[in-house]
Amino acid sequence: MRVIVVTTAALLAACQAAPTKQNPPPTAVIKVPVATYVPIDAKLRLRCKWVKEAAPSAVFEVGHGRKRCLDLYEAQFDAIDQVQGKPIPSDGG
Repeated sequence: MRVIVVTTAALLAACQAAPTKQNPPPTAVIKVPVATYVPIDAKLRLRCKWVKEAAPSAVFEVGHGRKRCLDLYEAQFDAIDQVQGKPIPSDGG
């Protein structure tokens, strides 16, 4: 039994860790495309205010407010469509 223990200890002591292999420095630069988005102006993200609940007698004022907001939102979408897919300005903003 002692022989097995001594032999095992000797074999384990004789084992050395493999030398660590250093990675060579990179030889080429790899360019990775980065998704960049055109900034949307804050005025194109404004929300329109309109009365959501009112007396039945105010139906025309409420309808007018909703139409005004709809026209504003459609104009904002048109303006966003003008910049969507365009490259970012070179001045960074």
